[in-house]
Amino acid sequence: MAAYTPLDDSQSWSSHDVLFGGSTEQERMIEQGAGITVLVFVSLTLLFSIINTHKSGAHLMLGFIITGFALCLWHLLKAYRNGDLGKSFDIFLYPKFKYFILAQTALLTLLCIIANIYFWQ
Repeated sequence: MAAYTPLDDSQSWSSHDVLFGGSTEQERMIEQGAGITVLVFVSLTLLFSIINTHKSGAHLMLGFIITGFALCLWHLLKAYRNGDLGKSFDIFLYPKFKYFILAQTALLTLLCIIANIYFWQ
């Protein structure tokens, strides 16, 4: 099968922007704010799961599962920024990972909120 060649420059790899790494200062501040928010939610969830371990061992396991989910998301984000995903995936799938990572970040934040409600019931 022949290799894919884009018809114009709008479909080339260089035309796709990085996930949050925009060129403006405002976009970088939004990225850092979102990252810090997710980090705080995950850290507090892990801390509260350790504090509430005396109620049930499931609390500690839930805290470790959320932390593992956050580490997987961090690894996926790092691979996206380095361009490693483009080497093994089709050119049309590559931009869709941006929205996949954003959706996973929102779900992780929601999962942390729900877990904290469960811990303090």
